[in-house]
Amino acid sequence: MLRLVGTRAARTGAAWCALGKLAGAQVAGIGVDPHMIVLSPARPGGEITVLNPHASRAEFSVDLRFGFATTDSSGRLTVQLSESTDSASAAGWVTAYPARFTLRGGAARTVRLLAQPPDGLADGEYWARLTVHARDEQQSVLDTNRTDSATVRVAMESATVIPVFFRKGDVHTGVTIGAFEATAATDAIDLRTTLTRTGTSAFIGVAHIIVRDSAGRTMATTDRQIAIYRSMRPRWSIALPAGTSALGCSVSLQLSTNRRDVPRTLLVQSAPQETVVVAVRQRAP
Repeated sequence: MLRLVGTRAARTGAAWCALGKLAGAQVAGIGVDPHMIVLSPARPGGEITVLNPHASRAEFSVDLRFGFATTDSSGRLTVQLSESTDSASAAGWVTAYPARFTLRGGAARTVRLLAQPPDGLADGEYWARLTVHARDEQQSVLDTNRTDSATVRVAMESATVIPVFFRKGDVHTGVTIGAFEATAATDAIDLRTTLTRTGTSAFIGVAHIIVRDSAGRTMATTDRQIAIYRSMRPRWSIALPAGTSALGCSVSLQLSTNRRDVPRTLLVQSAPQETVVVAVRQRAP
């Protein structure tokens, strides 16, 4: 699960309500396409389409802040959103128009982006996170804590966050794998690994994981999407087939930029990393 942390709460595809336990509320969903924007000096402008898929009107707002994916101490994916002056931030010189608008149910609006980088910007890749907020019209909602069928008026909010990249000059990427550990659980294998980006661009790709038994037969495979901006230590759990054991198993990990959900032209390509194989350890009692 992706968690977003910042001065203003926002959860991708989620919504929140300050009134607590309420039933019957319809959240203002947000449709945004595409899910990733890449700008450059040759193509400083871009656009997204924002859709209100619900029947009721909703107010929308758009802002850009600095942020990139990483992991917390438990290995969960997080995105830190801030007003940071980090040298990799593009949030201060990419603008979105219009920044505020209202959409009736089923309507869509184009939001245009324009990058105006400062003079003398060094070659490399710069990042921002575009957040699209939606605030539904206030509606009557049944309060299940009341016994007199009372209703309250509540405005539901949701937010969707997409990455924005600005690439200048010759950018390249890669990743190194370190501290790769595999630990046996009851019916799964827990993996922890340290992934560090090399080069001048984020490594956006996929981790292909294979679990093999002591005879080399494949027991389980899975693909996990990854986006390594600097360094992270993700935690993955790989389920084992029923009735099997992790005893004597090994795990292979291969990283590549062959993401099927993102057009290849938007990704900085890198040669696949060599497979790392580790023996599965038994969890300490």
